[in-house]
Amino acid sequence: MKCLTPASIGSMQLKNRFLFPSMCNFYCDDEGFVTPRLEAYVRARVQGGAAAVIMPGSPHGKPGPARPALSDSRYASGWRRLLDICREKGCRLIVQIHPAKAQAGRDPSVLLPDNMPREKIRQIVSSYAACARAAREIGLDGAEIHGAHAHEVAQFLSPYYNHRTDEYGGSVERRAALAVEVIRAIKREAGADFPLIFRISGREMIPGGREIEETVEVARILEAAGADALHVSIGMPQSEEYISAPMDVPDGFNVENAARVRAAVKIPVIAVDRINTPELAERVIKQGAADFVAVGRGMLADPEFVNKAAEGKPVRMCLGCNQGCRKSPAKKAIYCAQNPFTGREAAWNLVPDGGGRRVLIAGAGVSGLEAAVDLARRGACVEVWEKRPHAGGLMELACIPPHKDAMNRMISWRMEELRRLGVRVLYGREVTPADVMERKPDLLIVATGSEPAIPPLPGVDHARVMTADRALTMLRDGRQEELGRRCAVLGGGLVGLETADALCARGIRPDLFERAERIGEGLPSSRRKFVMSRLEAGGCGLHAQTQVKEIRFPYIVTEQDGVQRDSGPYDAVILALGRKRVDGLAKALAGACPGVQVVCLGDAQQPGTAMEAVAQAAQFASISFAKPVQV
Repeated sequence: MKCLTPASIGSMQLKNRFLFPSMCNFYCDDEGFVTPRLEAYVRARVQGGAAAVIMPGSPHGKPGPARPALSDSRYASGWRRLLDICREKGCRLIVQIHPAKAQAGRDPSVLLPDNMPREKIRQIVSSYAACARAAREIGLDGAEIHGAHAHEVAQFLSPYYNHRTDEYGGSVERRAALAVEVIRAIKREAGADFPLIFRISGREMIPGGREIEETVEVARILEAAGADALHVSIGMPQSEEYISAPMDVPDGFNVENAARVRAAVKIPVIAVDRINTPELAERVIKQGAADFVAVGRGMLADPEFVNKAAEGKPVRMCLGCNQGCRKSPAKKAIYCAQNPFTGREAAWNLVPDGGGRRVLIAGAGVSGLEAAVDLARRGACVEVWEKRPHAGGLMELACIPPHKDAMNRMISWRMEELRRLGVRVLYGREVTPADVMERKPDLLIVATGSEPAIPPLPGVDHARVMTADRALTMLRDGRQEELGRRCAVLGGGLVGLETADALCARGIRPDLFERAERIGEGLPSSRRKFVMSRLEAGGCGLHAQTQVKEIRFPYIVTEQDGVQRDSGPYDAVILALGRKRVDGLAKALAGACPGVQVVCLGDAQQPGTAMEAVAQAAQFASISFAKPVQV
């Protein structure tokens, strides 16, 4: 594979074409110091074969947990530890010079280019150069300027933000002046041979923002200024849904922008955004669209991404769900729905305990399968029983709304791992108390999932009132005509919103009713934008802060701001009002089978997201079997 061949960025030799790009991870302490958690996170990607790790580093501003600081010599020892980790496998460590905050400690009045005094501009140039010099003195292999996503340099480059009329605004050349000054200052302070990457948004994806034609002009200016490579990203905060694009966007959607830049310059170009399989990476490199690929979320989902590409093994593929890696503005540590060990590499290690304990798992949904994989890796003798004729649990329904077929990867990868580990999954086998008493496993895991909650709502027992599970099953089976042409969806959370999305995709017009202020809570903001756009196009009526008081089919009685009204008529009413756990097996066995540890996992313990179910199963598997665990 050409993507596994060595290549260079300036004076820096890389062992292959795969880079792990900068992501704010929130694994540092509150003062911006490198922690053992961050070290373990980096070590996993280094051991997985990445040729380089690009780590964000704060050059100025108040430091915090989002990224390591590099604004003072007291931070050097942490960076040296990261460098030692990279050196173990011939991996390069590059700092992305990335301000601590959007304001980077500056007064909001001078945040935008239009209001920034020349003295502040000089301070930025000096700070970036000092950060690069510190990186070289520590021994890092290179630096990357973050000139994308509306950070300081990016704002000056953007016609959307920059309306200055002096030497820093107006024409393309003048808007690029700050970037050029930063590049030259870094080359002057850190050395002309110190490899320097410039990250830029190929298209800003906002009205009045920069398009690819102008980015090509900027790319030539950056090359002439001394940049050794260009890293072509996409988007700005107002188009955040493209920066880490979800499953609603095609794989490799930004490659064409990288190819346009590569055709215009002689220095290497890095492609990024939804390059999540080795096969796609190979096409990008082989076809000459880019010289390197940055695989971020793909290496969150599978740190062994590069090694597996080399060995021809199946990769645990990113879902594009953005549940764990693109969290709310609360900015908590990043995780991964597909890989529960991301960010927990040190805490939840996979050292086999060699116990050989016998484990029976009831249920082959994501929590049951994750527990089976992790316990089998630790030396347990695991068997999974599933009462249905196939594995998957609720993932079977989760895949039905538009663009959600990637959720199948949660099941397919775990089933492949169980085959590799020799774990038997038996279908058409429902675990009963008698089976447990007869077989007497050391551990019984009840992963029997959840079922829809039915509210005590007048009229809920009408034949044309159904759960979202039933409606989605009808859509899956091609029976959409049975739902009619217009439906009411009660509940505007994740399930309700995606059910309405699935109805719109099949030409059925839904009205969605939610008692909370905001529709779509629980859906990552990047996905929510695409879903809401499709609902608008499909004619979906959205009614927030609206309580359903009664179903008088074909109408429903709603109340908003103290005023009641009838809505309808509808051909069906669909309930998406939460779920309740299915834990009857655990209750039936309470105290009835001494010596058998019984544990509920996933929705059988507490209904939640697939990411929560997988993480809970992995956490349980990391606990010694000898320790008591509460059901």
